[in-house]
Amino acid sequence: MAIAAAFSSHEEPVLLPGGQGNSYVSGGIVLKREEDERIANWMAEFFQGLPDSPLVRLLRPVKSTHGTWMYEGYIAWVYMEGEHVKGHYAEKLSASMAFHGLMSDVEPPFFLDVPRNSWAAADLVALGEKPFDYDEEFMELYRQIQPHLKPLEMRFQLVHGDLSANILLAPQLPPAIIDFSPAWAPNGFAEGILLADAIAWDEPPAEELEMFKEIPNIEQLAWRGALRRIAEQAAHIKWYGKDKGQALKQARVFQKVIDFLQDRTL
Repeated sequence: MAIAAAFSSHEEPVLLPGGQGNSYVSGGIVLKREEDERIANWMAEFFQGLPDSPLVRLLRPVKSTHGTWMYEGYIAWVYMEGEHVKGHYAEKLSASMAFHGLMSDVEPPFFLDVPRNSWAAADLVALGEKPFDYDEEFMELYRQIQPHLKPLEMRFQLVHGDLSANILLAPQLPPAIIDFSPAWAPNGFAEGILLADAIAWDEPPAEELEMFKEIPNIEQLAWRGALRRIAEQAAHIKWYGKDKGQALKQARVFQKVIDFLQDRTL
């Protein structure tokens, strides 16, 4: 409660579902645990400086009563209405493209030089900057993807590497993008992961995915998106001791993406 009060909220914090179990809502703010104050300050300053967009709602930081972005290991963001729902790909793509358009000229953040979690490590594997060096069961999936990987002759920029569960929809409001997972990747990598996730998790009719063809190089980016999800599950074992059987089960869900992309041209 003292942490919420430090950000001018006097409501008891309630743990938010999903994510990594480190975010709480308190009144009109969301409190999120952050390990690195320099990164927390960069995030706050970055989103504070982004202009508003009619197409997407953005994270906005809240300063503590001490005049700092971070207090006792937490940073606060303005709460945004909405929920994660399946489908609605036109809205999600529009929001993603608007979001990434706002950051197209941003320099690479200092903290992306070295992976700080398993998701960041998987980004490097998916982008061909690190080898796919995991157990044989994961290699079986990788060997199906590897022949389809082509050189990434695309412009790199700052992107959100985990959009799928972090786009909130609400009536009469633009989509909101939350829980920024920064990656330095080709413009379109975020949408490639979004497409891979849609195939693997939502299982929509193929015609609902036609709009993804608007994204240049989407087929290559979807292959990279599937590889990223498979690599992150393997990396979770190394980084956090995740049960191998559970990680492998979640990685094998992306066999659906491999089969989809082998059977179709996007």
